[in-house]
Amino acid sequence: MDDKKASKILEETLKLQTKPVVIKLCKENNDEQCSLIRYKINLCQMVAMARYHKKVTSQKASGMVCALGASCLGLMKTKETFISGSAVVGRYAKDEKIGKKFMSNVYKLGDNGKQYELVTVGPLGEVENPSVVVLYVNPAQVLPLIHANVFDSGEKVSYDTVAEGALCEAIALSVGKGKVHIGFPCAGDRRFGGTQKDELIFSIPYNELFRISKNLEDLTSLGVSVYPI
Repeated sequence: MDDKKASKILEETLKLQTKPVVIKLCKENNDEQCSLIRYKINLCQMVAMARYHKKVTSQKASGMVCALGASCLGLMKTKETFISGSAVVGRYAKDEKIGKKFMSNVYKLGDNGKQYELVTVGPLGEVENPSVVVLYVNPAQVLPLIHANVFDSGEKVSYDTVAEGALCEAIALSVGKGKVHIGFPCAGDRRFGGTQKDELIFSIPYNELFRISKNLEDLTSLGVSVYPI
């Protein structure tokens, strides 16, 4: 199986509305595909460009509008305002104590310092050696994905979120923990990335892609966990 075969299985089996997207976290800007966008942007907008328009784009932390997203991805060291919680006071938390707890519950690769130089985003099959695959799915489409993950592992799929920086956090969790993750798109993703009201995020570590795609194909042939129900 290759990336394009896996993409075909995901799209046809789940009846996806948009393309599966891959995220590649690069330690150095030495990839031919890493042609930087010349304006500031959010990661969710880059993902939207990939899933709606099949674009391949790259950006550094300096070109990211969302500092929290850049911190989650490890493109920068997490800023003190996020560590202290002051960044979310009056928005998502009533005071700095609650804000600190809130932000500690957002998984950020940047908590351990800058890890990567830039991020490249594109449709599955168009970016070499990606880190994570991201699907935008509705709750009924999540069901067969969970079953595909469980089929030969028996492991439950969990979600762990405060619904802020959720796309970038889902990517970070799949990179840092090596497991699939269900995320709830945040307000920024819905406002700037065009995410629809019924969509959830399902992130898959790239090294798990072929296993899950094959399991999804097998379960469908068995008539189990098919979509539509």
